[in-house]
This record gives sequence, C-alpha cells and structure tokens, in this order.
Amino acid sequence: MKKFFFIDYDNTIFSHFSHSIPKSAENALLSLQKEGHQVFLASGRGLYNESLPALPKGFTPDGIVGANGAIVQVGKEVLWENPMSQELKSRLINFARERDYFLVTSSEGDFYVSSMRRYERSHFRYTEPQFPKGDEAFLELCTKPVYSFFLNESLEIIEETQRRFPELKLFYMGDELGGADVIPAENGKIKGIERILAHYGADFSDTVAIGDSLNDLEMVKGAGIGIAMGNAIQELKKAADYVAKHIDDGGLADAISYALTHPLKQH
Repeated sequence: MKKFFFIDYDNTIFSHFSHSIPKSAENALLSLQKEGHQVFLASGRGLYNESLPALPKGFTPDGIVGANGAIVQVGKEVLWENPMSQELKSRLINFARERDYFLVTSSEGDFYVSSMRRYERSHFRYTEPQFPKGDEAFLELCTKPVYSFFLNESLEIIEETQRRFPELKLFYMGDELGGADVIPAENGKIKGIERILAHYGADFSDTVAIGDSLNDLEMVKGAGIGIAMGNAIQELKKAADYVAKHIDDGGLADAISYALTHPLKQH
C-alpha cells in the first residue's frame, strides 16, 4: 500500500547539529519516492518562497505544508495561503523590537532578522543560505506578507509572548535548541495536511508523520503512523508510535524503515 509521508525539515531531514543532511537520510528519501510513496515537506519554514539550506540531489517533494500550515501546495498548485494579518504582525514586530527580542522570518525571497547583533551570535549564521536584512530593514515586513516568525529566545520569554498574544500559537523547540515558531492560532501543520489529503481523497489513516518538535505534535498524534526523531522533545516522543534514532545516527532512515514495515493505524 502506498503511503503519504509528511516529514518535518529542520532536525528531521536537515541536521542543525552537523549543518547538513545525513547521507542515510538522502538515500531514504530518494528510495521512498522511487517506490511510489507520496512525500511532502511539513515545516515551520515558508518553503515555496524561502530558500532551504539543502535538499538531496534528485529529490523534489510532491508538495509542501509550509509556515506551519499557512502555505499548502501540491506540485506547483497552491491549495491554501494564509499570511499573518498586518495588524497582528505589526504589533508583534513592535513588541519584539521594544524588548530586543530576536525574531527571524523570510518574505518575498529575503531573509530577515530583527537584530544584526543577535544574528552574529546565532546558529542562523550556519543554517541559512542567505545573508539577512536586519535592524531598521526589519520594519519592511510591516507591509510584506509574513506567514510565520521564529522567536529565538528562552522559554520564559516565549511564555511571556504567548500570554501577550493569545491569538498566536508559539511552538517551543525544546531545551537543547530553544526558540519557538510563531503562527496565527488558526494555522497548524495538521490543517495543511487535511487540505492535501482532501485534494487526493485520502484520510489520516493513509499517512505517516515524522518530526522532532512541538509544531509536529498534532500531525504525529493524528497520523496513521506517528514517529518522533531520537533528538525530538520528550512530549513528542511520548505521543509517537515509534521513536527513531537521532538525526545524526541515521534517524530519518530508521523512521522511514519502521513506517514501511509496520501497519497504519485505522482512524
């Protein structure tokens, strides 16, 4: 039976520990498509308007769930697009700048950071292919489409921001890497997956979901097989049907192998 795979990108496909895609992950993704399975990227990144650090040579995803469900695409067809409202986006930008909180996003092909000083000390120097626009240039985003932000701050600041903005969802990335995806509360990866499945006339019992952080929790819980990477946060591991190896220890290949050799749950 052919399956629909929804796979997170950062620290599921692309390792922020080694700043690369493990060779075993490249081979597993290519083999998966060769066997006729549908493979979709499900990421906090915008994807269709944003550069990725890398993808395996010869691998093109069948579609994307980008910006945590704000962008949904099958092939070149955009099924759904829901950027953050201008009013909400401007309030968040001003809130972060007043407090020197470090926000990151992409828009219309450009990479933006709220503080160049903070960027110089961050992991984004190594994981993003573009040099950013920052400081005063960050204010350009007030009039540009933005689908999600990344707040590169402590859990305490993330929780403070969530209290101040109940109309947003903040997905903490865990103690090891820190930071949080920031999206409108009505978006989410599972909403994007629903739209892709409706396009194909499929349902969640046909799906495999693989991820590592809180923004993957809903899709891992809802999938026919939900898998957490070995480097995933504990909450995701507890919710998963299987915990694979660490990303840099053949984790994605291990996850895919498990999914191909175990039956899907029936919903």
